[in-house]
Amino acid sequence: MASKTVHVVGTGMVPFTHYGPDAGVAPAVDAAVAALRDADATFADIEAFYGGAAHPLSPRAPQIAQQLGLTGAAVQHITNASATGLAAVHEAAHAIEAGAADVVLVVGYDIPQHHLATEQLIVAENGVAPVVSFALVTQLRMAASGTSNWHLAAVAAKNWNYARSNPFAARRASAQVTPERVLASKVVAEPLTTMMCTSWTEGAAAVVLCSKRALSRFTRHRPVRLAGSVLRSAAAGIEGSMLGTAELTRATARSAYELSGIEPRDVDIVQVHDAFSIEEIQNYELLGFSEPGETEKLIEAGAFGPGSRHLHGKPEFSTDGGLIARGHPGGPTGVAQIWETVRQLREPDGARIGLCHLIGTGAVSVAQLYERAG
Repeated sequence: MASKTVHVVGTGMVPFTHYGPDAGVAPAVDAAVAALRDADATFADIEAFYGGAAHPLSPRAPQIAQQLGLTGAAVQHITNASATGLAAVHEAAHAIEAGAADVVLVVGYDIPQHHLATEQLIVAENGVAPVVSFALVTQLRMAASGTSNWHLAAVAAKNWNYARSNPFAARRASAQVTPERVLASKVVAEPLTTMMCTSWTEGAAAVVLCSKRALSRFTRHRPVRLAGSVLRSAAAGIEGSMLGTAELTRATARSAYELSGIEPRDVDIVQVHDAFSIEEIQNYELLGFSEPGETEKLIEAGAFGPGSRHLHGKPEFSTDGGLIARGHPGGPTGVAQIWETVRQLREPDGARIGLCHLIGTGAVSVAQLYERAG
């Protein structure tokens, strides 16, 4: 979907942490209220509501909407594994483009009402723990491309350090994190250590979207435009449903660039599916920001971290800590990516274009490009 009319006018989040089953719908409602306040709006302004939750034991979207107000707004519930948040925004944007609504609230959340670990669900669906699969992927890359333990640790340390300034991040280190500290953390599945892996958390994030004709009603912040959104599914491959294929990510990004008229060289910041540090390294290449054979050298030079745009001509990645350190509840992960992207695009001297990308159990991929409007 190429978008010329969909804008983000409000964002909100609550901390990514462990709320427990007694939290109910409160974190999702709090994130929604924060986004509405950020847009200087109320739920009465909302014409459609999209709730996204990946965990089957999280509340359904109507339960969230009822707590916000009984207004007659259309309510939809979206589930698409780790890609749920971006998929919900994709569907909400379609509603605006189709003229079905001018102002839409999207809330991504996962707060299971009964305890059942996310990893247990994934193992039940796929037969293997994600960390085992990605440890094997990492070992293959190390053999083929010369990726070392240090490269994995450097990427993870970068993301941990970005999270230190994110008040909503699940993992906020008290001191600067070094690759050596990451390497010294407990090995989970060789060569991945705990600090190279995502933190399975709970939480909520929300955005208010509006059409171009409704934009004049929202003047509190500089508007951010959704320049393009693409959702694709995997074609047949040998890597399995959880991992998906490299071509899925590559094709999704390529379509998003073509639809939006934006090229990789235009992008300032990127939020990706870095559940394991190897995924971010792969995505440097799959999203069009480096070529095989040069990626490890770029990591060694400090590319993709603070100042990367100026020093290396490459975007900064996972600037809020990413899945590794900000956390990965599932439903709100993609919406949190948008929260961070919008935060930076609103800055007068900040980024101008941002990319958000997620994979859902390897079977679906969503890529969205955002740009500073006006």
